[in-house]
Amino acid sequence: MAREEGISLTIGTAGHVDHGKTTLVRYLTGTDTDRLEEEHRRGISIVPGYAELVLPGGRRASLVDVPGHERFVKNMVAGSSGVDAFLLAVAADDGVMPQTREHLDVLRVLGVERGVVALTKVDAVDEESVEIATLDVEELLESVGIEAGIYPVSGLTGEGVPELLAALDGLAGTERAGRGDLARLPVDRSFVLKGIGVVVTGTLWSGEIRPGDMLVTPSGKRPRVRSVQNHGRLASVARAGARTALDLVGVEASEVPPGDVLLSRPVPATRLVDVRLRVLESAKPIGHGTLLRLHHGTRDVNARIRLGEGEEIPPGGDALARLRLDEPLVLLSGDRFVVRSLTPPVTIGGGTVLDPDTRGRGPDREWLRALEGSDLREILPAALAREPAGCLDASDLALRASASVEAVREVAADLPDVTEVGGLFAERSVVKGGRKRLLAALEERARKSPERPELSVAEARVATGLPQRLAEALISAVEEGGKVVVAESGVRLRGADEVPPELEAEAQALLERLWAAGTEPPTLETSPALRLLLRRGAVVELGGGLYGSREAAESVLQTVKDVCNAEGSITLAGFRDRLGTSRKFSQAWLEYADLAGVTVRTGDERVLTRRYRKG
Repeated sequence: MAREEGISLTIGTAGHVDHGKTTLVRYLTGTDTDRLEEEHRRGISIVPGYAELVLPGGRRASLVDVPGHERFVKNMVAGSSGVDAFLLAVAADDGVMPQTREHLDVLRVLGVERGVVALTKVDAVDEESVEIATLDVEELLESVGIEAGIYPVSGLTGEGVPELLAALDGLAGTERAGRGDLARLPVDRSFVLKGIGVVVTGTLWSGEIRPGDMLVTPSGKRPRVRSVQNHGRLASVARAGARTALDLVGVEASEVPPGDVLLSRPVPATRLVDVRLRVLESAKPIGHGTLLRLHHGTRDVNARIRLGEGEEIPPGGDALARLRLDEPLVLLSGDRFVVRSLTPPVTIGGGTVLDPDTRGRGPDREWLRALEGSDLREILPAALAREPAGCLDASDLALRASASVEAVREVAADLPDVTEVGGLFAERSVVKGGRKRLLAALEERARKSPERPELSVAEARVATGLPQRLAEALISAVEEGGKVVVAESGVRLRGADEVPPELEAEAQALLERLWAAGTEPPTLETSPALRLLLRRGAVVELGGGLYGSREAAESVLQTVKDVCNAEGSITLAGFRDRLGTSRKFSQAWLEYADLAGVTVRTGDERVLTRRYRKG
């Protein structure tokens, strides 16, 4: 089966209301992205619309047509999150307007600085108006430090469209890159479709989703994907950047509402996050303690700002900050967000998530600067040093480092201070120390107790001095290396079960002594030889320091069975007479029969358990 092509580019349209974005998208794609009745009635976009665009080179792009009206900037932010490049529409008969500037500001704080400008409606104006509007756009771009081509076009006649498409094609990569193996789909619509069931839609930010996949929500729901659609077509896989619809089972539509996120594996939500916060040049300073509205993906929540450097961030400035969110969000290092003032509701800045996993600790500036530097050789050791569990797998490391799993594995393999143990990455010195402690503990056990040189698995974990997950991985790795043996009896050094000749001789002499004693065994002190015989099952413990040979025990138990089957029960006095021995030994053997499950005591008599009764 041929591989389905992924999305090479996700393009977000932007621009002031009625500047021709939707008309242009319709001409480019043949898709009317205004799908709501109110949108058609009012002639403006209210919610983001989506369309697939085939570029001149044959690659596919996803177009996000976002609302331009100032009242719908919130939806514009939701639509623009996760895009790679912009298509800024400026009407030639109107020029740059307030929402043109705000949309461009939103794109900038989201890190979207590649794109093109479509100077629309050129069919409705003269050449001089086009020149004036072009100068207006050039001035805007220059003021914010963005370089982008300006293409006069008409969404009605198609004038200039081939040149615009060629420019968009030049922005496309071979395929939009995802982050690691985590599939993440911010949900913008959730509904029930008759004959289908629960359907959710969104733009896939990273990873891949296939029919049959089990997904998870932050609330712990686990819907299964019945089918996948990309831009309205059934597909065998959705890849990063694709406009995606999922038919879900095992969940109600109300349990995956718009603003939620679907993930391929659980990622903890957070309410405390360290970020790099930037303030727009046109905004007022942001002070310590300011309450703002944070927009991330399809969610927006209130956030309180805590600054560690100075009392405020000036216009055009930036600083490390901690945000306390009113509601938990699933955030990953490297995510972009937008912040808007509450009154009036205007965009004033945004930034980049650095550490969403603060765990109640104060901001670690060295760690945050390492994350900002994006140098995996610095980030990976620092992430492992901070991890309470002492280890992380490649997927978790990729999330913390905002990198792909492949990049993490490649870099980690070349780091002298990092090692991989059983699929887990840890500091090399930590693993080395744990291995040394484990082997030392096993050597000590083998020296002191050669008859039983094993540590239980739990004891072996404790001996490493490492957290449980890393300890288990280390034990498995040492076993694979041939140094230890892990069995049901426990963990031991390879070869440690070979009994020294002198101990073997001592055990044999003791066993012969017990054979000779028969049903009147001697009182013994515990010793390596005795423990070895007990472990082998050659000797049984009667209690009170008495130990008998296995042969004597089997003979006594057979006598008990014979008497009970013949007479129905056995007493201590009768058994003593049968054995021809003292009360001391008779009682010890009868108690052993009880422990062995052969007899049960009723008053002064003992009867056979059901298992050993005849008839």
